[in-house]
Amino acid sequence: MAEQTYLIIGNGMAGLSAAQAIRERDQAGRIVLIGDEGEPYYYRASLSEWISGDLTDAMLLGRTPIFYDALRIEQVTGHVSRIESDARRVHLDDGRIIEYDKLLIATGARANVYPVAGLDEILTFRTWADARDIKERLGCCGRALIVGGGILGLELAGALHKMGIERIAIVQRSGFVGGPLLDADAAAWLMARELTPDGIDVFVNDTVIRVEGQTAYLKSGQTWDFDILVQAVGITPLFPETPGLTVGRGIRIDTSCRTNLPDVYAAGDCTETQSPGTDGAADRAWQTTRIWLDCAKQGKVAGRNMAGDTCKLPAQPFYNASVIYTALYSYIGEPHGDAGESYVWQNGDGYRKLRVVDGQLAGALLLNTRHGDMALFKAMGLPVAELGAAPGDEIARPDFPWNDVAGRDWDYEFF
Repeated sequence: MAEQTYLIIGNGMAGLSAAQAIRERDQAGRIVLIGDEGEPYYYRASLSEWISGDLTDAMLLGRTPIFYDALRIEQVTGHVSRIESDARRVHLDDGRIIEYDKLLIATGARANVYPVAGLDEILTFRTWADARDIKERLGCCGRALIVGGGILGLELAGALHKMGIERIAIVQRSGFVGGPLLDADAAAWLMARELTPDGIDVFVNDTVIRVEGQTAYLKSGQTWDFDILVQAVGITPLFPETPGLTVGRGIRIDTSCRTNLPDVYAAGDCTETQSPGTDGAADRAWQTTRIWLDCAKQGKVAGRNMAGDTCKLPAQPFYNASVIYTALYSYIGEPHGDAGESYVWQNGDGYRKLRVVDGQLAGALLLNTRHGDMALFKAMGLPVAELGAAPGDEIARPDFPWNDVAGRDWDYEFF
């Protein structure tokens, strides 16, 4: 077989996972990777820890030049503006054209922004360059106003607090912070346990309607003086113009990470997949890819299939573990929803919510006290009664023996 040219657009986790998978199966093929940030791969999910000072530059980098050399990956810096799938080539902004045999689109997502009257410059929190800008402008004693109290906004607020910034405010359009990861009750726990004691000013059901100088005027009539204003209002999948490509909010892929176009694959934050969920929903709604782990899985599956394999994404419940503000969390399955029953345990140290639908474990949200989260992950979709766990508030307690119920010490094996 003639040497294949594998073209990967995107130097993030999905793109690199694909490159590794390709090289494992094809030692001779040519791998070309296009990135538009001009930096080696870094841990985007750890930018807040870099801002706070917990990570150095070297610790944030996920790959060194040795990695690219060892896998014989040709790196190209540039931005792909258009894909011609019929001609099997891509066009870069600077006029360059690169041809391919197999293509992976792993272009990620961009930070959302919205215009504010009087605000001449919009800062976001998405890239390492954004993080550098925020840190340099604030110094050690600035005032930070964060527009957006979702996961990203809270993550930034937590990093700035750990950095020593004393004046921090969050403006959130909805009635509570932390959605969709948190519901109203979990958000109330986080406010009482962490945000309020740390002196974070939180404005809910509110927006910034205009800025005059260094003063933000809110819809509620309140004002807040700032040194920097950062928008953290979510992300939108980003991908080049590609005639004929089937898209929703993101590029729609099947369980093999294929698009509808021949020899064109996609992976990572730029995609969306169908999932039936764990709460018995009959419709298979399209969901955007949201987390690092799913990006890595998709990249690996795409890369293997590009190199001739026939593998599919594993059918597993949703799982993510990270930090929201400064609280550790595990989010498993679908812990929120109108159907079924919810069981909650909380005290000053932690918050745990389990959801059971039609007798089956449908989801769990664990804040700080995360014991048993891997056992809960393994038990998703299984009948609770058959696991020997009668539904009731006790199943949400941190001392409930989920590892014993699941039959193995999954926490030990995973961590």
